[in-house]
Amino acid sequence: MRITLPRRRLLPAAATTALALVLVSCGGGQSADAGDEPVEGGQLTVALRDEPVQLNPLVDQGSGAHSVRPVVDSLVWDNGDGTYSPWLAESWEVSEDASHYTFHLRDDVTFHDGEHLDAEAVKANFDFVVDPENRSTGSTAKLQPEATVVDEYTLEVQLEAPESSFLTLIAAPYFGILSPRQLQDDPESLADTLIGTGPFVFDEWVRGQSLTYTKNEDYAWGPEGTHGGPAYLDSIRYVFLPEDQTRYNALLTGEADMVDYIPAEYNQEVLDSDEYTSDSFLLPGVGYTLHLNTRQEPFDDVRVRQALLHGLDREGIVASSTFGAYPVQEYLAETTPDFKQDLENTIEFDPDLANQLLDEAGWDERDSEGYRTRDGERLSTEVPFNSENQLDQRTLEQVQIDARELGFEVNLLPVPAAEHSERMYNGDYGILASFQSESTGMQLWRLYGSDNVSDGETIGSNASFLSDPELDELLAQARQSADPEERAGYYGQAQELLPELAPAVPLHSRARTFAAQPYVGGVGWDYAWPQPYLYEAWVNR
Repeated sequence: MRITLPRRRLLPAAATTALALVLVSCGGGQSADAGDEPVEGGQLTVALRDEPVQLNPLVDQGSGAHSVRPVVDSLVWDNGDGTYSPWLAESWEVSEDASHYTFHLRDDVTFHDGEHLDAEAVKANFDFVVDPENRSTGSTAKLQPEATVVDEYTLEVQLEAPESSFLTLIAAPYFGILSPRQLQDDPESLADTLIGTGPFVFDEWVRGQSLTYTKNEDYAWGPEGTHGGPAYLDSIRYVFLPEDQTRYNALLTGEADMVDYIPAEYNQEVLDSDEYTSDSFLLPGVGYTLHLNTRQEPFDDVRVRQALLHGLDREGIVASSTFGAYPVQEYLAETTPDFKQDLENTIEFDPDLANQLLDEAGWDERDSEGYRTRDGERLSTEVPFNSENQLDQRTLEQVQIDARELGFEVNLLPVPAAEHSERMYNGDYGILASFQSESTGMQLWRLYGSDNVSDGETIGSNASFLSDPELDELLAQARQSADPEERAGYYGQAQELLPELAPAVPLHSRARTFAAQPYVGGVGWDYAWPQPYLYEAWVNR
């Protein structure tokens, strides 16, 4: 059975009330087109789905990375095509084995607190992420970068092991460079306020409502290819509207100048509309995936994992829950440069095989409700999920229905965002549903490499706790290769192996779609962690 939700364009009373509470005094209404020439001044109000749990990007790669980019710059800019442009670093060199990086920094950059950007400041950021007391969840921390100051504006970084995707990692907002004074003197404040070098300065965070940044008048170091000077906008105000219909209504009423993460059911409608400026980006990396906790029963048995992998009708689940907006994917999204186009070991829907595997694993009896049992114990698992995410809930409800057909009980546990993050960090789940977006096959190492399993000192990103020597060797060879074709070959072999190991059930890629009122111009993309880039945005009301 499939659940289909009706399309809604009218504003429900409850949604209208919630919208008014958050967007009070934000303005609204249509105006002239943005035009081709940037316009100085004004505030851009952006409706976001997710509010960050905390702001420090060096610690948390979650929703915070989507709202801190205006405040932080990176060493390099990711052009989205495998190349990079100068930003805080004017130039850099990479060793032949991709384990040693040398950065030559600009000499004219200052932080919002007046501190000068130099090699010591950047070293402080690297030192922060490798300190186990800071519990950084980022890939950069796992690489154990050792930063050495060569001179005032030259920094060398030695990685524990070669990593050809290192520039991609440090181009993302979760390695935005923060003030060394704040890192060293007041690290507790990083959760609630950030001091960076970006085109906007932190102003105010009203939890549960909004996050506001104001223009950095002294900014003069935008990424290569941009205008380079101060932002055109006077301020950016993010408002947090987790309910999909409420967020979409903010666009319809004109109460928000821009809406990020257009709900899946309205994705194509917005893109086809002439009323708004819109764009969509099919995110690379590892899309929405069910990570199976191999440390716990029943997923410590590969046969049970394979049964779920082949027993879920992924095409049907995705079509129903995303209204056809997102494509089904394998272990990597097709938009990822290292995706293997000619995969032989694809994931097939085969309920007969799934039932056979469960029988072989000993779950061959049924209780009075039709669930499988073994030694009197029901085949069951629990899935905590963010209670504010409607797409997650729709998707998991469809998973629950399909699993029920196999005799597999899947209990859904809606929890607040903070508790969801805590459960993720602690491995307190049977299944963890999440997605990771980066333009590199390194995501396979992050999520399935054994050295990314939590070890008590650092929080790992391997949500399934998988440990497989053959896979580890393939991922290590890929990461050490500086040759793109050779690297893609190793990642391709890993993609062929993963369905046999079945650490997770990949469901769909995700499109990140934004829509803006016609008077908004200049919105670009930050490809390192795909999201709208607002540095050169303007409003022409």
